[in-house]
Amino acid sequence: MDDWIQAGLASPLALFLAGSVLLYALATSTWYGLTKVRPTSPLHLSLARLVGSLLFYLGIPYLALGGWPRRPLQGLLSPVDLGLVGPGAVWPVTRWLEALSTSLGVGLLTFLVLYLAWKSARRGENNPPTFPARPVWMLLIEGLFLEVHWAFYRGGLAVLLDDVYLGVFAGLALVYVEGGLNPSWRDGWRDPSQGVVHWFRAGLALASSLLFLLTRNLWGCLLMHWLVEIVFWRLFSPSEPHAQRI
Repeated sequence: MDDWIQAGLASPLALFLAGSVLLYALATSTWYGLTKVRPTSPLHLSLARLVGSLLFYLGIPYLALGGWPRRPLQGLLSPVDLGLVGPGAVWPVTRWLEALSTSLGVGLLTFLVLYLAWKSARRGENNPPTFPARPVWMLLIEGLFLEVHWAFYRGGLAVLLDDVYLGVFAGLALVYVEGGLNPSWRDGWRDPSQGVVHWFRAGLALASSLLFLLTRNLWGCLLMHWLVEIVFWRLFSPSEPHAQRI
């Protein structure tokens, strides 16, 4: 364990991971304070959060992969570390079909487990909470942001620890710790409609980690995430979508 810690602290990748968590905590705390003092209009709020989320969730992994200012994809992580694979000799059609079928199977199992948990939690409630309405395009964007972010943490820690299995579960733990640093996330547990989203996506993060161990394919994790999330929102959210924060 001491060797792992020393090796991790000596790597610039550790600074990327720590910086990502600290930036998230700082940005969410600042945003939480600003919106409490001076509420923003829904349109400005949505646009600002969309741009900020794009830069954070996709920008940091891009830099770690070797994006600007370094040579493209010659950085601290390789695309394979994140599961960004493409067709070729290592990933022939047969392996893609296997990954796809595994993703669909894990997606179905994840849906059944979360559905049974949801039905059990709602039992006996006169006014059970529902998922806040969101358009499908927003679910697709949120899913992309989250899956790339989760892949960055588990891939980065797998490289630092030189152990894929340990890195995947350490990355999952880091995702949960990061969520706890967000004051809006903590407050959300007091709101039933937001609490169910937190609970649901915590389950998706676990399912994505397990699926990655089976396939090492981020595209399969993203497909599973989208399918399960869209079905849940169709079943348990109001019919009229409205803009929600990312």
